[in-house]
Amino acid sequence: MKAHFSILVFALLALSALATGTGNYMDARARIASDLNNALLNTLAENGRSWVNNDTIRVCKQLNAVSSEVAAMLVRDRRFTERLSIPELRGKSYISLAVLPQGSGQEVAWCDSMTISGDTIIIYPQTARSEGVKVALRANADCSFATVLSLSDQSLPVTLWFVAMLWGVFSMRYMRKREADGVAVACVRENVALHYDESMDTFYNSSGEEVRFTPMQAELMRMFLNAEGHRLSKDEICSTLWPGKDDASETLYTLIRRLKPVIEQRTGMRIESERGRAYKLAYKD
Repeated sequence: MKAHFSILVFALLALSALATGTGNYMDARARIASDLNNALLNTLAENGRSWVNNDTIRVCKQLNAVSSEVAAMLVRDRRFTERLSIPELRGKSYISLAVLPQGSGQEVAWCDSMTISGDTIIIYPQTARSEGVKVALRANADCSFATVLSLSDQSLPVTLWFVAMLWGVFSMRYMRKREADGVAVACVRENVALHYDESMDTFYNSSGEEVRFTPMQAELMRMFLNAEGHRLSKDEICSTLWPGKDDASETLYTLIRRLKPVIEQRTGMRIESERGRAYKLAYKD
């Protein structure tokens, strides 16, 4: 198992858990806002206009007169909370109410940015018309992150995150075991070496520098390092690298010819030919 593959799988699982959890959390917020809207509209349709009387309008106008922004009053109403379909919201919800001059494009600066809110609803009750104003209403819920999280379905994100943690632990133990068992294959003689790290799929010389091969060259070098005495017959190489080719002698010759200078210049080793019947990875004299 390659290290980069292990990291990629862990990252995909962790990101999937994060994306799914965030999406479910945002869906829960949207559900809360929708419930607030429905409860407010149902209350208004029945008897919510009783909130807007002459005294309420007078107080709001006085607040607006001493404020640089349109001020809002907070209203807690039993009829409104009873119409909320999410029980967890009933002790946390209230209504914001503000008055604006009719025909004004001014917007209310709601001071409830830390809450979850529904849409702003504009009504024109008779009491407000006589005063030349319109009434803006919005339902809100003081929901903490934990409350919203408890209302969202996090079973899949938790499962994905748990699997990601298990995969991470498994991968680390696997890599350490492979390293402890001597996964890397090495040919070492004094200061001359060629080392293959299987976990990284990379070759190194004795100085720790990476030695780059083409895919076919790398496959042949792995065969040399794993072979007894680092010796391979011509037929063994051809049948492994080109199993469907009748005569791969010329292809093998070209591969060896191009591989030799890389080996000699980067590792201090060489490939010896045994009368064209076999090849051996040896040390330069």
